[in-house]
Amino acid sequence: MKKIKIKILCMIMLCLIVTGGCISKGAKIVKYDNGLISILRSDKNNLAASVAVYVRAGAVDEKPNQAGLSHFLEHLMFKGSKNYQGDALSRKVENMGGYINAATSNEFTMYYIDIQKDGVEESIKMLADTMQNPLFPQDEINRERKVVIEEIQRYFDRPFAVLHESFSKNAYEKSALGNSVIGSEEIIAAVTRDEIFNYYSAHYIPQKMTVVVCGNFDEDKINALIGETFGKFEKKPLPNEPMLLEEAHKGKEFVKKSKVEVGYMITGFLGADASSDDIFTADIAMHVLGGGKSSRLYRVLKEEKQLVYSISSSFQMMRGTGYAYISAVFDAANYEEIKKEIDSQIQNIIDNGITREELDRAKLSVKTGWSFSFEKPFNIGYVYGSWNLMGRPEIAEKFLFKMSALKTSDAQEFLKRYYNKDRVITAAMLPEGK
Repeated sequence: MKKIKIKILCMIMLCLIVTGGCISKGAKIVKYDNGLISILRSDKNNLAASVAVYVRAGAVDEKPNQAGLSHFLEHLMFKGSKNYQGDALSRKVENMGGYINAATSNEFTMYYIDIQKDGVEESIKMLADTMQNPLFPQDEINRERKVVIEEIQRYFDRPFAVLHESFSKNAYEKSALGNSVIGSEEIIAAVTRDEIFNYYSAHYIPQKMTVVVCGNFDEDKINALIGETFGKFEKKPLPNEPMLLEEAHKGKEFVKKSKVEVGYMITGFLGADASSDDIFTADIAMHVLGGGKSSRLYRVLKEEKQLVYSISSSFQMMRGTGYAYISAVFDAANYEEIKKEIDSQIQNIIDNGITREELDRAKLSVKTGWSFSFEKPFNIGYVYGSWNLMGRPEIAEKFLFKMSALKTSDAQEFLKRYYNKDRVITAAMLPEGK
C-alpha cells in the first residue's frame, strides 16, 4: 500500500465541503470557489518547505489513442510558461537552492519544488504560472519526445516492468486501472501539439488540483497567495470520471520466454478499493505473508525449501480496486512448485489465522514506515496530497489509529474475503529453452 501517514480532527472532511476552510490538528484544508483544494501544514522548527501541485490526471484518464500522454505532458510542463520562459523556472529554483521535479502515476501527476523557507512564495508563483500558462514550444516537444521514447525503451528492458504491465492488464479487464503509465512508443512518436494541449486543457483544471505546502512558512500569507493565484484559475467542465472498480474474475497466467538467466514472477489477486478499511488489514496480511525475513514466504520458500532467490509481498492501494501481490526471483525449474507453495501458505493463514507475535511485528513495521514519512516536508506533503486524492483526506491523520485497532483475525478474514485460487493473476518471465 502506498505509504502515507498522520493524525487529525474528524472536522477535516467538513472542511472539504466548506469554502473558506478550517484548521485541523495537523493541517489547514481549504476548498476554493473554483474547486481547487489547498492543504497547508506549517512547521516552524523546519528550515525548509515543499510546495506541490497534485493533478488528478494520470494513465486512468487516457483513451487508448492517448496511452502515455499524461507522462509525456509531465515532461513538458516545465519547458516554459508565460512568465518563466525557456529554462527560467529551473534556473530560478536552482538559484534559490531548491529542487524541482515531477512524477506520473495511474491516478495522478504531481509537480513539486523543495525549497528553503524563504523561497515558498516564489515557488507557489512559479508552479501557478506553470499550471495555468504552459507554452509547449514545438522544439521542446520534439526534443522531449525523443527523451520519453528512450525512457519507454529502457523501461521494457526491466523484467519486472514487463511483468507489471502484463499483470495489470490481466488483473484489470474492464477498469481503467489496467492502463499503462509509461504508455506507447508509437503514440508518443506521433502525438501532435494540439492533442497535447487539448489533453492538458481538459484535465488541468482547478477542480482536479490540490496544492500542498508543508514546512516552514507563514500560513496566513501563503493561504492568501494561493487564493490570489491558483484560486483564480477558471473553473471548467469536469471530464468524465474513469471507471476504477473491477469485479473479481477468473484468474489468468501469462508466461513470457526471454533472454534472462533466472525466472521472475508477479502473482496476486484483486483486493479492496481505497474507500474500504480493508486496505489497512491488507497491509498487515501481506506483511505477515511476505514482508521481510521473518515472513512466512521468506522462511519457507527461501530458507527452508530454497525455491527462490528472493520473495516479497505487498498490497497496492488504488483509488479504485487495489491488489495484493507477491514477487519472486527464482530458478526456472522451481516455477510450478513455487506457485503451489504460495497457495499453500495463503491457505494456511485462511485456515489457521496468524499469531499475536506476527500481528505485532507487522504493525510495528508498518507504523515505523509511516513514521519515516514525516521526516521531510516533501514526504509529509505526499501523505496529505495522495490521501486527499484517494478521497480519504482524514486518513492522513488517522492511519496509526486504524492500524492499532486491527486484530489477529482481521488478516485471516481479509484473505478469506479476497483470495480465491481460481482468481489468481500470474505473470512470469522464464529463460528461453527452459
